[in-house]
Amino acid sequence: MERYADVIDLAQAHVEQETALRIAQIRRHAVVMGTGSSRCVDCGGAIPEARRQQVPGARRCVACQSLVERAG
Repeated sequence: MERYADVIDLAQAHVEQETALRIAQIRRHAVVMGTGSSRCVDCGGAIPEARRQQVPGARRCVACQSLVERAG
């Protein structure tokens, strides 16, 4: 029975970690969208003016967008 408790504890820790990450992403996104700034929704870095002109509505910097595209 103790083994099941360990598995449940690990699962709960994973859920808590994922929840914290999602909340952080949502907060970053809210700050970026709320201020109308030109910041990446993932890393918070600046999105260069040239990229914003080439890709209207770009929400990510080149590095973060590349990671998203590679991940599928």
